[in-house]
Amino acid sequence: MIFWHLGGALFLFRLAFKDPDADLRFLAIGALLPDAIEWVVGWSVPAGGTGAGRLIGHSLAFCIGLLVAALVLTRRGSRGRKGAVVVVVGAILHLVLDLMWIEPQLLLWPMLGYDLPAGIETDWSGLARLSAADLLPIGQEIVGLGYLAWLARRARLADPQRRARLWRSGTLRT
Repeated sequence: MIFWHLGGALFLFRLAFKDPDADLRFLAIGALLPDAIEWVVGWSVPAGGTGAGRLIGHSLAFCIGLLVAALVLTRRGSRGRKGAVVVVVGAILHLVLDLMWIEPQLLLWPMLGYDLPAGIETDWSGLARLSAADLLPIGQEIVGLGYLAWLARRARLADPQRRARLWRSGTLRT
């Protein structure tokens, strides 16, 4: 689910941090990173023979590893470190938006054991088999897209100069 994670992460980040200078391009990367990793790894190495599924990208260990890498590989006070930490925040917000505390075996992997739960479908693989009874993912996508559209209108992104500044600097002025 792309719009749910982008819109939700952007909403929660702006609500909690209120940092107008944060590079939102890095937040978008972090918000999509767990699903992107699961998609790539899920197609190359099936999780327990079940095909694409949620793997370690949806665990706190993954986010902590990202944070450690960001702190070790970047210099204190640099723009690179700030961007790397925003990627980590985006990945953590992804876990929040996926309600990962419902699956503690995966969220707290490997603290509760090294075996990953089998059969947890990702948003990528599950969208193809949606039925009329399972409209939650579609509703989440609509909410995310609606927030992004509202924010784009509020930030007046119809103006080419404002759009260019967003793409160039990653900052959004509303």
